[in-house]
Amino acid sequence: MKNTFVAEIEVPKSKRKSATAILKRIEALIAIAEPEHLEMLQHSLEPKVVSSAEKELAKKIAGKDYVEGNSWELELANLERYYQRRRELLEGSITSSKVAELLGCQNRATVRDRRLANTLLGIKDGGLYKYPLWQFDPEGDDGVLDGLPEVLAALDVSDFTKLNWFNKPHLAFDKQTPIEMLKQGKVEAVVTEARVVGIGW
Repeated sequence: MKNTFVAEIEVPKSKRKSATAILKRIEALIAIAEPEHLEMLQHSLEPKVVSSAEKELAKKIAGKDYVEGNSWELELANLERYYQRRRELLEGSITSSKVAELLGCQNRATVRDRRLANTLLGIKDGGLYKYPLWQFDPEGDDGVLDGLPEVLAALDVSDFTKLNWFNKPHLAFDKQTPIEMLKQGKVEAVVTEARVVGIGW
């Protein structure tokens, strides 16, 4: 295949079965990952220099649960959870062509322009932008959920973080999601909360 390379590693025969299963899983994750996500993982796997003072503090906080050692298993588990969440959130999403058809746009360029203008939420996945169905409303302004453009403009975070935030129950909303709040017409409350999402991240 073009634009690919083969990376080989040596694995002891005694670990062949487990190593093969792990490598297949990693290969699948790499195939669907965006370059920036792989770079983040790369940096997270680089050796961490922990001072003696930091170790002592960690021991005090963790108590008997403190374990000193490599954390690659945790990193991999976190990465798998991240991609599982990504797949779940993108289930039922549609492509630019389908969005254009749904909204009666002349072409996909209009959909792209709306995404760039923060009036639609699109997530790049497998080289294509996908648009979650929950944001569309035939009775809403421009065919989307009322208040969506204002909330998208207020969210100063990555597209995936926006998607995750919209679908996550929040204490500020009595454990309702921002999507549920928008459907109830509580646009101002959602916009107010959206403005503070990126602070301190």
